[in-house]
Amino acid sequence: MKVGIVTFQRAYNYGAVLQAYALCRSINTLGYPCEVIDYHCAKFEKDYRKVSIFNSKSLRSFVSAIVNGRVRNRKRKRFVDFVEKEIHLSNKQYYENNITEANEVYDIFITGSDQVWNYWYANVKRYKNPLHAYFLDFGSDGTKRLSYAASWGVTKLPEDFVQAAKPLLAKFNYLGVREESGVDLCRQCGREDAEWVCDPTLLLGAETYRNLYAENKIRKPEKNYILLYMLNNTCDFDIQSVYDFAAGRQLDVVYVTGNGVIDSRKKYFATIPEWLYLVDNAEYVITNSFHCGVFSTIFHKQFGIVPLSGKLIGMNARFDSLFELRGTGNRFVTDRDFSVLEKTYQVKPAKVSQNFLNVLQ
Repeated sequence: MKVGIVTFQRAYNYGAVLQAYALCRSINTLGYPCEVIDYHCAKFEKDYRKVSIFNSKSLRSFVSAIVNGRVRNRKRKRFVDFVEKEIHLSNKQYYENNITEANEVYDIFITGSDQVWNYWYANVKRYKNPLHAYFLDFGSDGTKRLSYAASWGVTKLPEDFVQAAKPLLAKFNYLGVREESGVDLCRQCGREDAEWVCDPTLLLGAETYRNLYAENKIRKPEKNYILLYMLNNTCDFDIQSVYDFAAGRQLDVVYVTGNGVIDSRKKYFATIPEWLYLVDNAEYVITNSFHCGVFSTIFHKQFGIVPLSGKLIGMNARFDSLFELRGTGNRFVTDRDFSVLEKTYQVKPAKVSQNFLNVLQ
């Protein structure tokens, strides 16, 4: 029985790549031949790669965006190299026009993890092809369909999306979602049996990830530091407050960004092994990234989460789920209060769902 995973394996995003690595490795470890289907969704890949210099608010940040964009382009090859070296990809590449051919290779399809079911409240017709791909609609009638830690990325669904998702979810043999709120969204789409499960990155131990950076040549900061990792998501947060906090503790700030963040501050463009090292060895971690929060718990770091705001506020549900699953308590920070960074916590262990295993067999 061969398993094929449909996810975001080609995204230039640390968490997206590492969750694909973790899920595939975990299933292989369970004794099931598994690989990530090298599916290319043109729209999603474009969104992940996009860096717009026209978001710059000053000449200085405009020039910085151009320079940083060129550096990012050089680093993208290192993302590709990591994916091709560390993730078991299908030999064949699949696109919207040939994804049905995967039925000839795989007996079981899994979608997840990450925000494979998040379509940003857009018109369903605009996302018709990726919708059907990430909801595994290309599988044959006898194919097993499972989701593992699939994220909706929102807490409410528009009615047209509900109607589109209902017949697709009805075909699934098992539904595992990443956020507790996702259980309710599945119920809204006609499924009462969805299960809240942990992100697949939590299924591997810290030493597995340490081996990834130990086996690669990486740069290491010379001084003790705070890791500041920010995605280009709306937040009511003044970045300068992190530098002020660090200065008061005689720490450097290692500033890593993703998803097209544009500002004039000095950035550290890390490879995936370097990013893992930076999380593992930071004095503190401050981030608005879900997976950076996850890895902070894996390495048992003192960390704070910058909550999202505006239209993205619903995505904070993933942080609430993380806090509860890992037993960290609320770890949200503001630019006026970093006290949570000093609060200790005892990590709850993570394990794969027995219901998932039963259906997988």
